[in-house]
Amino acid sequence: MNILVLHSELGVLRGGGEYFTRNLFSEFLKRGHHVSVAFVADSQGRFANPMPAGIEPIPISGWWSRKFGQGVLTKIGETIPDNSRLKLYWDRGQEGVCWRTIRWHARRFQRRIEREFSLRWQEFDAVYVHGDPYLAKQVATFRPTVLMLPGPVSSELEPVLRTVHAVCAHDDALSRVQVFLGDHILELPLGIHSQIFTPGPTPVREKLGWTGEDLVMGYVGRLTHLKGVDLLSAAFCQTLPDFPNMKLLIVGSGEMEEHLRTTLAHALERGIVHIEPALPQEDLAPWYRVLDLMVMPSRYETMSSAVLEAMACGIPFLASDVGGNSALGKTGAGWLFRTESIASLRESLSTILENPTERRVRGVLGLNFVQERHSWTATAERLEHIMESRLGVTKGISWK
Repeated sequence: MNILVLHSELGVLRGGGEYFTRNLFSEFLKRGHHVSVAFVADSQGRFANPMPAGIEPIPISGWWSRKFGQGVLTKIGETIPDNSRLKLYWDRGQEGVCWRTIRWHARRFQRRIEREFSLRWQEFDAVYVHGDPYLAKQVATFRPTVLMLPGPVSSELEPVLRTVHAVCAHDDALSRVQVFLGDHILELPLGIHSQIFTPGPTPVREKLGWTGEDLVMGYVGRLTHLKGVDLLSAAFCQTLPDFPNMKLLIVGSGEMEEHLRTTLAHALERGIVHIEPALPQEDLAPWYRVLDLMVMPSRYETMSSAVLEAMACGIPFLASDVGGNSALGKTGAGWLFRTESIASLRESLSTILENPTERRVRGVLGLNFVQERHSWTATAERLEHIMESRLGVTKGISWK
């Protein structure tokens, strides 16, 4: 098959959705398909994150931002007392602005794609669209199209979704959209690189000056308001007096980094907190292995690839009780706390850190769960089946 992938942030952002697309279509290449991907780049056509070997990049140059103004809003929010009602309203308002900015970015990307490919659609057997129902609807008028939903959408979008040949999702997004879309939405499960993410020794603790006696909690992912890293920093500071050997490791980049460095400045100076900029996925395993506990404090999460990667390394997790986190909580491999509650997060941390035996037991449960249920080979096979059964595209035979 000759596949076109449309995923606006693929060359400029590291995150779960981007890793999903990269890993899935890297596996597709191994299965003999040709893959081209279109994504945003700067005005000179440059992009920060190179494509996996063998994938043909099609950078869409311009001035792009999905987070316009978020840095300013975050700085203003830092001046508002954490426990005030105004802070709650401000955070919710900032989240609303964030989603509206993302939608504006998506509309711009759709218009550019329509122009760039107006004479090229026949080059491709099928098109895979990440996260944008309106773009998928438009593309489906030209070529057989698969839409991947990284999160749930409103039932108001049902007429749009039904114009697309195949709609896919996994975990919380799948179950929510299935309510109104029925069997028109199909499961495309999240995979994990089992060769990369495994238990084992790591040199990172020694590199950071931390010992085996230290209790290390950590977060891996984008440093954004939606991911709740502000909640994590607050809970860490409140829990630290009770656990003087506690350390915090954060791996990631984003608009909340300055906020974290400000609120954790004293702990950073003392060496009990370390913030590592975003790393390529293939370099993350040694950093997960440092952890005694992986923390995912998201305000929403359909299914966290970071939590699954930590589980594959034998690390238990503590996550907010939203979306896919709640489903992972049922595996017995971790704990859940009340979403957006610093008090609940702090109480959970205290209980978990006092019980090393339970951490070890849950770490083993998580490792077994991931090994049995998540692989990119299975995900690629599933997408091939969807393209053949729903789109009528067969390997080696072009669709007309």
